[in-house]
Amino acid sequence: MRLTDDDRQMAVRDFFMPAQLLEFADLPDGAARIAWGEGQFARRKGHTAVRRLEGEPDAGSMCTWTRAPGGFRYEIDTRRGVRAGEFTWREVHQVIESRLTAVRYGALRKAVEEHARHEEAYTPCPGPYADPAAWDRGFYRDWSRGSSALQLKAAAALDAILPAAVAHPALF
Repeated sequence: MRLTDDDRQMAVRDFFMPAQLLEFADLPDGAARIAWGEGQFARRKGHTAVRRLEGEPDAGSMCTWTRAPGGFRYEIDTRRGVRAGEFTWREVHQVIESRLTAVRYGALRKAVEEHARHEEAYTPCPGPYADPAAWDRGFYRDWSRGSSALQLKAAAALDAILPAAVAHPALF
């Protein structure tokens, strides 16, 4: 079976984390995008798989990305059968470019860079530590709250560029 429009949208959207989307958007040409994609699949051992969330089309179905020449193959294993299709990195780039405005790009870049700086500031609990609970209260909880807030900003920036096929409910 062929992919639906929602499948095509989710195939591109769900492939990227915010930092990866920024990397991909910054690539200069098609050859660089193909090389980037090959590197992603090398790090992912040739494939990636996730289950669709409740509220998404075909909730609970397994979705799989596998390397294909110049792009990837996307499959959804549903109760009614398997739907599949291939994407080139050029097509992925076109989807991203269709919604990538200067403001959205700026928001994505800012959120990704702020989160990266925050992650670099993480200090593991020194061991042996006389009072790990004091370290948790004095450092880790605040750091973790900040990290979560920055991750939400980055996810919102990604959502503006690659919206979900079905809007996810607000977290709060």
